[in-house]
Amino acid sequence: MIKRLLTGILASTLTITLAGNITIASAALPSYGEEWENAVTTEQTVSFTDVPQTHWAYKYIAEMVNRKVISGYPDNKFRPNNTITRAEFAKIMISASGIAPKKVNYSSFSDIPATNWASPFVEAVKDYMTGYRTADGKYIFNPSAPATREDVAVALVKLKGYDTNRLPDQSTIEAMFKDYAGISESAKSYVALAVENGLVSGFQDETFRPQATITRSEATVMLWRAYQYGNDNKDIGGGTPVTTPTTTTPNTTTPGTSAPETSTEQPSASTPAAKFTVETLVGGLGTGDVDGPVRTAKINQIDSMVVDKNNNVYFLDSQKMKIRKFNSSNGTVETFKTINQNFNWDYKDADGNTKHFDYKNLTPMKLAYNNANGKLYLAAKVSARSIIYDITSSVSVVTYDLNHEEVRYFDFIAFPDSQSVLYGVTGVHESHVYEGQLTQAQVEQVASSTSYKALDLSNYYGYAPVAGAFATNDNLYVFGRSKMYILQLFPVKVDKVSEYEDITLDSATGYNGKLYMTNIGTVYEMETGGSMTTFINEDDLIYKDGTPIKKMKQISFDNNGNVIFYDDDSKSIRRINI
Repeated sequence: MIKRLLTGILASTLTITLAGNITIASAALPSYGEEWENAVTTEQTVSFTDVPQTHWAYKYIAEMVNRKVISGYPDNKFRPNNTITRAEFAKIMISASGIAPKKVNYSSFSDIPATNWASPFVEAVKDYMTGYRTADGKYIFNPSAPATREDVAVALVKLKGYDTNRLPDQSTIEAMFKDYAGISESAKSYVALAVENGLVSGFQDETFRPQATITRSEATVMLWRAYQYGNDNKDIGGGTPVTTPTTTTPNTTTPGTSAPETSTEQPSASTPAAKFTVETLVGGLGTGDVDGPVRTAKINQIDSMVVDKNNNVYFLDSQKMKIRKFNSSNGTVETFKTINQNFNWDYKDADGNTKHFDYKNLTPMKLAYNNANGKLYLAAKVSARSIIYDITSSVSVVTYDLNHEEVRYFDFIAFPDSQSVLYGVTGVHESHVYEGQLTQAQVEQVASSTSYKALDLSNYYGYAPVAGAFATNDNLYVFGRSKMYILQLFPVKVDKVSEYEDITLDSATGYNGKLYMTNIGTVYEMETGGSMTTFINEDDLIYKDGTPIKKMKQISFDNNGNVIFYDDDSKSIRRINI
């Protein structure tokens, strides 16, 4: 039933993406009523009892039905004058554009259950037909509400990939339409682009009627014009949407070699990228400790956050002494672990003496997920000593440090393989890196800022540094306090690779052999050679949930490469779709 867009539309969209500053030459503005003129030249036929060949939209309907974009009813009627709902328009829009329906286990909208017939179609077009945030914080689609002309104009402009960064001249449509003031402020640029590109033209009485509903025949004609007639003559055919990846400057520094000890580098600009949509996965309903479906679940605070191989999100609330889980398979939040007597630990030293570590003295500090073995870990300090628990199912101690300086913070945790761990801590005045096996064994200190001045993540004012790391079998790559360094494990050697002055960062992590840092809504990417580029610019974000980013306090990635982050301002876990 679904027809695909020809590669022409993809090539056009890609060109606009790669060259966002291109000025698109638009043809003369359409005449009033032109959007309803009969421009179809093909000789398709249909035999609906309520659509005679004399019907003004007969040829449009015939062609779109034969292309299997839209269909009639079992009683052999098309019902051309029926008002089309937002859910119905979503369905025929993806049939026209070739976007595949997107079946999900949980819905992005509280008024459309995942089991609803419209869910796969609405989920597939949510980047083009936005939802609404209600007063009580719910995100709804209004599937049964009639689609308006304004709705359709915005959706078609987004779907066709017109460059919305190139602000059109709104004064043109202000002069053209008497009811210009009735167009929603957020939709005016889209309507202007739709007019410029011949998708819509308004009515002979010089009105646009932005809030007017549209019929099945009108929707059919508008979609036909979008893909068969507009100034750029798109077509209905084959192909899949293309997203242009962000590119960065190639790294030319050999890992393990040292760059100048002091530099004043700044992040370099990356190639202009496509727009990225931002949506809320859970939270945004105010502060609270409420489990359940995402439409009602609330977040108190998140002190650490990780994503597992199934895209479940685990987050630590140290104030409530619990680890909670956002279950991606069913869209619910649950309490995964509570810090209780299960975290008690009795340690027997070499002389056979038993030392009891009680959970009441435990401070949970950092979550970590090992992709190599699929296990979840919690790092904590108990009586000022570092302990790492395996909390995947039951709770057990896997590694610990009872011999070194008092721990104030866990700066990072990295896993070279399924059996080993490297982690950094901030002590009273110094930074330390420890290495150990995940076999209930004591860790060993491999580096300290006492010996390697480059290895300086400590903060004398008592604040935990923003740090992230990843490990290979031979090296540990760490970013912290605006410095990036490489710790070579055998033999031990520490090199400071780069330092960035006058840059404020909110969070950091390691992912897929690179380091990532955030500042408000911008995400930076750092290669192993220390070069930092802009991975996502906050100016390229489109907020489907209507909430601008104030700070990415925690950052991680899901298995699709999307950015998962915690926004403390809105108390929500959110996603940037890459």
